[in-house]
Amino acid sequence: MYKIFLVDDEVIVRHGIRDCINWEQTDFVFSGEAPDGEFALPLIMEIKPDILITDIKMPFMDGLELSQVVRKNMPWVKIIILSGHDEFGFAREAMRIGVTEYLLKPVTASDLLESLEKVKNLIINEKRERESAEKIKKQLAENAPLFRDKFLSELLLGMVPPVEVIDNCESLDINIISKFYIVEILVLETPKKNASEGEYTEVLQAEALIDNIVSKNSEIIKFRRMLGEIIVIIKGDNLQNIEEAAYSLAQSLKYEVERKTSCILGISIGGARERIQGITQSYKEADEIKNYRYIYGKRKILGINDIKSDMGSKKDFIKIDMNNTYEFLKCGLKSEVGSFVDKFIDNLNEIEMKSPIYIHYLFMDVVISAARFIDELGGEIETLLPWVTNLENFVASIDSIEKFGELTEYTIKIILEFRDTRVERKYDSIIKKAKDYINNNFANSNISLISVASYVNVSPSHFSTIFSQEAGENFIEYLTKVRVKKAMELLKTTSLKSSEIAYNVGYNDPHYFCYIFKKAIGTTPKEYRSET
Repeated sequence: MYKIFLVDDEVIVRHGIRDCINWEQTDFVFSGEAPDGEFALPLIMEIKPDILITDIKMPFMDGLELSQVVRKNMPWVKIIILSGHDEFGFAREAMRIGVTEYLLKPVTASDLLESLEKVKNLIINEKRERESAEKIKKQLAENAPLFRDKFLSELLLGMVPPVEVIDNCESLDINIISKFYIVEILVLETPKKNASEGEYTEVLQAEALIDNIVSKNSEIIKFRRMLGEIIVIIKGDNLQNIEEAAYSLAQSLKYEVERKTSCILGISIGGARERIQGITQSYKEADEIKNYRYIYGKRKILGINDIKSDMGSKKDFIKIDMNNTYEFLKCGLKSEVGSFVDKFIDNLNEIEMKSPIYIHYLFMDVVISAARFIDELGGEIETLLPWVTNLENFVASIDSIEKFGELTEYTIKIILEFRDTRVERKYDSIIKKAKDYINNNFANSNISLISVASYVNVSPSHFSTIFSQEAGENFIEYLTKVRVKKAMELLKTTSLKSSEIAYNVGYNDPHYFCYIFKKAIGTTPKEYRSET
């Protein structure tokens, strides 16, 4: 119900409006009346009506003066002016004040009710707009961390132009400006491979410890890319100081996490780089270093300078061309595998590099090259070489040059056989490239068949055809499958709301996300999360 307050110095008019309308049959309540503005004002302040009906010409305080005071102190009140003077000046002044309706006397009950209905609808619409604005504001506030993490992930990958970086950082309250940057990748692992709910709790506890430490330093930007993987961007204006700060931070984090939780914290540190673009370079180095944890051990802090200096101390070792393996996988023959591996062994014998660490390093180079090559061909290394799922222990078992040669020859032959079976598949590289792009950009709500086709340099219609033929499903089906799979992971491994997960996997409409999820899985996100 909407409260009405009436002000008019004519008793007949007041009584006519008050008594001639059956207020009980309307959405309005007649809540009070007064003969002039001065008398009415304290009553209005007390009653707080929704709609004020006032005459213009009154003694002491006229309708326009009253309207000004009410608009200033109670801006939500809608005002209907009654006037017996058909003069443009009054109407213009009423409009300037912000009066909602302007009626000329004499006013019939039907005219007044018609105006009241208009005002009521205006009140309803304004309330809806306010509620909608508040809802949007609340959603933005709730999803701000998601937007922030998504933006920083794109920044790491070099997907955001420098000008946009500065603008976005300002809107997200991120202080990005600095002379030097270093990126650290923190990877938390539990002792057991198949983590229980309790071990997930340990990971979350470790993340909280990390957050507590880095949040105290304004020169550190930290965000979580996924459960158990945190990215830290360290800023500084002095090259030596920032490098010292990076290693000092790594040591502090490792000490606290491994002392207070059962998690193992692996840390890889990129090189110090200048300019905002340098963040991407430092990240790529840190990401590359992660491959070496199987050689040096998961518990060590590894920096790009550590890797370079360790290898650089053995100048003869770098004479071995690490690109040879990848090139041989592309062009080599199975009949040449034996002689290719013999060259590795001859080089090791020649420079007397028989220490297990160098043998392990070379074998890891073989594995990394094999993984890269298989991935480019659209295969999965775990299928061809099942032992890579326990790579650390497998590499550690290589205790002689002879065993290194035997395993390297076996590995390369397996890869070459796979390569030769893929030669006839004409569109593999295009489909592989498209799938990689989808897997890396599915969270972008604007991704489409047209954008992916453009990325792989094929016309949309042709791309649609070959994707369906080669992948066994159409573009939308594959994109949906990727998004739903990621959503399933987030539902089981995080405490994010369904609406937050929807935005995180590329859906702007949480309701549509729930519909797609249920269609694909058979249950709603909420039901899936509660399943044991």
